[in-house]
Amino acid sequence: MNWRVRRWLGHLVECSDERGVEQLVGLENLFRRVRREERERWPALIGEFLTTVGSAEPGTLLPSDLESAAEQLMVRLGPPFPPRARDVNVWSQAIANTGLTINLVIDHRSQMCYVSEKLVADSGRPGEMWLEKAIENLSARTPAECLQLLDPETGIQMCAVGDAYDSSRVLILDRLIPSGSPHGFFVALPNRDQLLVLPVTQGGLKSLHFVKIVAEKNFRTAPHPISSEVYWLRDQIWRPIGIQIQDCEVTVSPPPEFGEVLAQIGGETDQHGASETPAN
Repeated sequence: MNWRVRRWLGHLVECSDERGVEQLVGLENLFRRVRREERERWPALIGEFLTTVGSAEPGTLLPSDLESAAEQLMVRLGPPFPPRARDVNVWSQAIANTGLTINLVIDHRSQMCYVSEKLVADSGRPGEMWLEKAIENLSARTPAECLQLLDPETGIQMCAVGDAYDSSRVLILDRLIPSGSPHGFFVALPNRDQLLVLPVTQGGLKSLHFVKIVAEKNFRTAPHPISSEVYWLRDQIWRPIGIQIQDCEVTVSPPPEFGEVLAQIGGETDQHGASETPAN
């Protein structure tokens, strides 16, 4: 393709094409696209990917109006952008008590772009309405059996479709598990491509420290990290669960609201309200 590699940037590579135009290629995104295919097809798939990247001008990624891109609208979860990290203000909605935010994105075949506050304002409709549409699109693109049992002994389930929207699927957990869980779920979003789910039960409480262990490990090692924390999610309300693992001992510091749940599922608490479970 007559591209020249200029710099290797971890999971990114900076190139310039034959016109001298700079291109930034996400290798992790590229690998996600080809890894399920036979290796004989990789050269053609990689060529197609790079051709698409090279032909996309930045100005063509953002639509002139949100209505025309409604079917491409998707939702992303993650930490907020640092101040002045971008030239425009990205539309966001904070998830209370988590330090995380929800963003709207326009999904293209090989790239995506964040929806700005201006684009939302120009639509004449509130961002919450577009968020509902993005969640509907996410639900439509989600395989029915996307939650897989990670470990039968602990009951931890994991969503790892690998399409860059796995962590976002925490927003449609009620659709993924229609039977629900009376007391909600323990959830973790260690990175963009992974969602960990554990129903809040007596058995789930005993396995809670495993969720923290997996979340910590994948937060440190996987691309696009989000959070190493574990949250209690019930009725669309997020509450952090403090978990400390030290010297083969686990200390869980639940929020005050969790006391009633502990009583109902038979959990035991110490005088400080913390539940302790030996770590394996």
